[in-house]
Amino acid sequence: MFESLRKIVIISILIFLSSSPLFAKEQDKKKKKEEPKKASVLPKLNTVALNSKPEKKKEEKKAKPIVAEKKGSKRLKGEAVEKQEELFSFSLSGRKFAQGELLFLKLKPSPRVADKLGNFVIHWEGQEIPFAQKEGYAYAFLPVSPEFSKPYAVLELIEKHFFTKNDSKKYEIPIQKTYFATSKVSHLTMDKQYTTEELPEETKTFIKECSEAKAKAFLSKSDLQFENDFEYPVPNPILNSPFYKRRIYNKEKGRPHGGSDFKGGIGDPIYAINDGTVILARSMYYEGNFTVIDHGLELYSLYMHQSEILVRPGDKIKKGDLIGRIGTTGMSTGPHLHLGLRVLGTMIDPLSVVQTELVSVKTKSSKP
Repeated sequence: MFESLRKIVIISILIFLSSSPLFAKEQDKKKKKEEPKKASVLPKLNTVALNSKPEKKKEEKKAKPIVAEKKGSKRLKGEAVEKQEELFSFSLSGRKFAQGELLFLKLKPSPRVADKLGNFVIHWEGQEIPFAQKEGYAYAFLPVSPEFSKPYAVLELIEKHFFTKNDSKKYEIPIQKTYFATSKVSHLTMDKQYTTEELPEETKTFIKECSEAKAKAFLSKSDLQFENDFEYPVPNPILNSPFYKRRIYNKEKGRPHGGSDFKGGIGDPIYAINDGTVILARSMYYEGNFTVIDHGLELYSLYMHQSEILVRPGDKIKKGDLIGRIGTTGMSTGPHLHLGLRVLGTMIDPLSVVQTELVSVKTKSSKP
């Protein structure tokens, strides 16, 4: 009897202790000590802390180029792709693959056909393209017309064989649309001789003579005459009117602007944008005092409205040579330099070459 009573007392004490606050606190402490062993929030906090530091660094890095982008900055890298085939590899580069741009092709035959570089033929949109050979490479320039209307241009590379079928590879090159500028004008201040509908016979004869002189000059064909990238034609280039801009007068669009106009005062210097040979230097009806430099592979730079021409046909020119001075001769509304770029008969935006690394461009791989 006494033993049964003792057991009842012990059980009652244990029940009392388990329900007491002191015992509950001890149990809570044990639980809290065990909680960190479970999947706690500590790793998440560490992850947030680690990620927060690089984000600040990235923001600082992004801010730097914005400050650095000033006038006179280095050339743009542009866009570039490369392709590796069994018999050759090539890279294609440019400021952008778009209307009005110039692309630069660099072709390298494989060692197995390295001595047969002359057997290669390059077609761009069905037209055979001249190329230069140097140190085992073939170099060519591919113009994209500002009026090009297809989503892709076709590049075809052919290796000719005398007794077997030619090897040929075709590539579709995506071409972006360029949104050329337009401006509405209420009136134009132009010399009456350029606005009158009836021209005297003497003027008509002179215009015809000018056209013939240009046609003859552009028959000039030469090998590549330069090795480095292009430069601006003026010391402080400020664009006055961009390439292919159209003026809207009385709700009618005028002819697109065939070059890039740079601001300047009468007598300011004009420099050659690259090495070449002068093939035309004379007074013209529309272009005024006009100079054309042949850079090779049917690539020509054009300089219009000069107050003074300082070169003659046949002169060998180096990049940066003084060739003339800014003026407002010919069909012009004020002193400026009109710089044009003609490649294989197509007018191209001159800024596509003066702003971009072309000759020594670094390439990135493209998808097959």
